[in-house]
Amino acid sequence: MNIVRNIEKSFYPEIYPDSTPINHYLKLCLVKTNGLARYVLIVIDFDSSIDFKTQIEQARMSIRQQTSAMWLFREVGAYIVFVCDELPNVNRSQIKVDKTGFHAVIIQGIHLVSKSGNHLYNHAKWSHRSFGGTECIAARIVNSAI
Repeated sequence: MNIVRNIEKSFYPEIYPDSTPINHYLKLCLVKTNGLARYVLIVIDFDSSIDFKTQIEQARMSIRQQTSAMWLFREVGAYIVFVCDELPNVNRSQIKVDKTGFHAVIIQGIHLVSKSGNHLYNHAKWSHRSFGGTECIAARIVNSAI
């Protein structure tokens, strides 16, 4: 069983009750709505030939298209999971998440998961406090990769 399928089984439908059609870029796109708030968890293959910042921006654009996100009216909070053969040579400080909500797609967490189960991630925090069940999400992603 592969990581993408394991992640789907870990989150769908218990945490993210909806799944949207995927494309060649998105391997998985799970959606949760809570009142006006919308959240997604997506899985993408990491591409070592493309700069990491560029991959994050490509993911943001893909989520925006997939969810019809619009700043101020239809924002989406996003967790991005990059699946890779081996973890790239990056440290946690290089994994940039959004510190404000001034985006159509607000990157709340980024995870890098290798096929051997190694895991590196960063989540948005406010005053050294994380929100949105980030510890639960991180633990489920790690367990999915093992």
